[in-house]
Amino acid sequence: MKLHRKIWPWLAGLLALGALAAGAAWWLIPPYRGNLMEYAAAPRICDRQGRLLRVVLDRNDFLSEPIPLAQSGDWAVKALLAGEDKRFYWHGGVDYCAVGRAAWYNLRAGRVVSGASTISMLVGKLTEPRPRNLWTKLVEIRHAWELEARLTKEQLLEQYLNRAPFGGNLVGLEAAAWRYFGKSAADLTLSEAALLIGLPQAPSRLRPDLHP
Repeated sequence: MKLHRKIWPWLAGLLALGALAAGAAWWLIPPYRGNLMEYAAAPRICDRQGRLLRVVLDRNDFLSEPIPLAQSGDWAVKALLAGEDKRFYWHGGVDYCAVGRAAWYNLRAGRVVSGASTISMLVGKLTEPRPRNLWTKLVEIRHAWELEARLTKEQLLEQYLNRAPFGGNLVGLEAAAWRYFGKSAADLTLSEAALLIGLPQAPSRLRPDLHP
């Protein structure tokens, strides 16, 4: 009983120290300042009947055709959630189960072999890129919480699908669907959508036109 009485003050002190450290870290981490309002859309040239003649590169030499989430088809979102963020609709920006799993895998391997980025964190990364390190991961966590407070889940999915890199100068699902399969994202089959959704993990290494 006496031992318990001695331990409780120490535990309370450690908890208070942890809370202070978390508060200090939150104050030091810069708030999210990414631009969610604009996409790097490529100009489209159509004839007088509205038929597409050509898509021109944007000012950064990217080919991008942003679309509403409703036009991304039946399979893209399902493939994205299955491959990248299974608990997307249940977490608030950070998937703590995935964090614990990744930490265990990385410790066991002695190097980084698994990440725990959610779609919310990826949107923050794509709109406000930073060098990869532990501090950046803390920044991404805070930004994911902020993005979850600003946007709906559907808006976050739309942001990701319109900003993700798909190899070469392709940005966004719609541009990738036209380049690799000659069709709109709305017409992709399950296998085509699954292939495209996997590309942003390693766009150069997984490009189907270079590595069929």
